[in-house]
Amino acid sequence: MNTLLLLGGCALAALALADAVVTSLSMATGTGPVSGRVAAGVWRVLLALHTRAPRGGRLLELTGTVTLVATFLSWTVLLWTGWWLVFTAEDTAVVASRTAEPADAWTRVYYTGYTVFTLGTGDYVPGNPWAQGATTAATLSGLFLVTLSITYLVQVVEAVVHKRVLAEQIHALGRDAARIVSAGWTGTAFSSMFNQHLVSLTAPLLRMGEQHLAYPVVHYFHSASRSKAPSRAIAALDDALLLLHAGAAPSARPDPSATGPLLAALDQVLDTLRGQFFARAERELPAPPLSVLHRAGIPAVEEEQYAERVREHAGRRRTIQGFLHSDGWRDDPAAS
Repeated sequence: MNTLLLLGGCALAALALADAVVTSLSMATGTGPVSGRVAAGVWRVLLALHTRAPRGGRLLELTGTVTLVATFLSWTVLLWTGWWLVFTAEDTAVVASRTAEPADAWTRVYYTGYTVFTLGTGDYVPGNPWAQGATTAATLSGLFLVTLSITYLVQVVEAVVHKRVLAEQIHALGRDAARIVSAGWTGTAFSSMFNQHLVSLTAPLLRMGEQHLAYPVVHYFHSASRSKAPSRAIAALDDALLLLHAGAAPSARPDPSATGPLLAALDQVLDTLRGQFFARAERELPAPPLSVLHRAGIPAVEEEQYAERVREHAGRRRTIQGFLHSDGWRDDPAAS
């Protein structure tokens, strides 16, 4: 028996299963060493192509699907190759069922495939007791990987739908900060319904952050539609909150119990995403002008006071700009 082939095969099979378990079930690390590199590599390639041909706009929409397929293929190749090496470690590990002659290398690839990914046996069988045990283990590992992959796919699809619904929910308040702020102003104060809408965004926003942490591949599902792009929605929401907290006069600001938790949730989500997917941009996202409040008839602070508060939020604005860039958006998020 070739011990080196046996150990190498076991290591590859164990790597495939461990990577699948970490990627599918871990709430802390998010991805395994293989799937994380595969996802990042696919995204970098397609983002580079998109940057060179930005008018080809829908290219990034393929990234999430391609990443999932590449991840599943990497698990399959690792598991298949690992067990093939195990069954190649000894000449009599796989033999013909009628003649008991040892199988050649290609036949062992075939035998490994239908053993790992199906339940039946064919014209080749294990040739000794340890190969019989290995065949049983290979079948169990294949069933485990397929079941785990299907479960992971369902969870990812649910998370992608959630983040797009969240983007639409934010954009329902207004396509940009000017529309969000003016829609909530009654002429004398911000309406109670506007405060309730802000409160209702807190939980879904936090959930999106946790889903990105648990299933990082969700980040690579890009939407070419502005209304379904979370990065643009979050940029518009932060613009609106900046105007409400830093631009509006203290007597005109909405209820702090509505905006405070939302701001905290936004900071938490941005910190989560920045640690996993992107770095802060060199320049912050341009702040919305105070003229937005003036046009809506909302009392505002002085320009100098507003400018000072904007500078205090420069770090978060750079983070949002980085988020936009990482999602393939390079133009002004407030543009229609």
